[in-house]
Amino acid sequence: MSSYVLSVLLVCLTISMSANAIGNENGMMRMSQMPAFSDFDTNQDKLISEEEFERFQKARQALRESEGRLLKNSSYCDEMFERIDLDHNKFIDAEEFQSHREMMRNSK
Repeated sequence: MSSYVLSVLLVCLTISMSANAIGNENGMMRMSQMPAFSDFDTNQDKLISEEEFERFQKARQALRESEGRLLKNSSYCDEMFERIDLDHNKFIDAEEFQSHREMMRNSK
C-alpha cells in the first residue's frame, strides 16, 4: 500500500513540475529572473516598441505591487527605453536588449 501512495505522489509531483515548466516556456514571466526579450516583444516581430516596453513595465509593476514588492526605477521607464535603444530608431532589437542585460550584470 505504501508503494502505491509513493507512486501517486511521484506522479503528482511530475505533473506539477511539467505544467510549471510549460508555463514558463510560453512567455510567462518569472519575477525571480530578469525578463526575457520575448516577454517584451508581444507581437513577436523581433523588435520591442516603446509601447510594448511601457505595457510590460506597467504590468510588471502591478504584479510586484500585488505581491507587496516594488519595481526599482519604475518612474524612469521613458529614460530606460532611450538608454537601451542605442541606435535611436524607436525600437529595441535583440542585440540592444542583450547589450543592456550584460551591462546590468556587469554593474552589480
